[in-house]
Amino acid sequence: MEDTTKTWGIRGISADVRQAVITQSQKQGMKAGEWLTLAILEKIRQDRNAGKALVASNRKPAVSAEDASAVLALLERLQGMGIEPPDRMKRKAITLVRRCMM
Repeated sequence: MEDTTKTWGIRGISADVRQAVITQSQKQGMKAGEWLTLAILEKIRQDRNAGKALVASNRKPAVSAEDASAVLALLERLQGMGIEPPDRMKRKAITLVRRCMM
């Protein structure tokens, strides 16, 4: 593929993330734009479904196992791309998993 020789950019997207997109798209035999479109659509789907898992009550909102799993999958995907997730993100993921178990 020629995606590795072409440069592309979106303000706020670092070079290492752009390279990770190119790498992941090549692994799946897709163009970078196609892979990025699917990743964005998947994130939108997860966000829409996240609202369905919430239950109205006087205590903190429930976190579904699906939501916690999605966050952990995102962290694994970042690490698989060679991007180390920030510690704050890791701590929040642990908190989500714990809330899911309550």
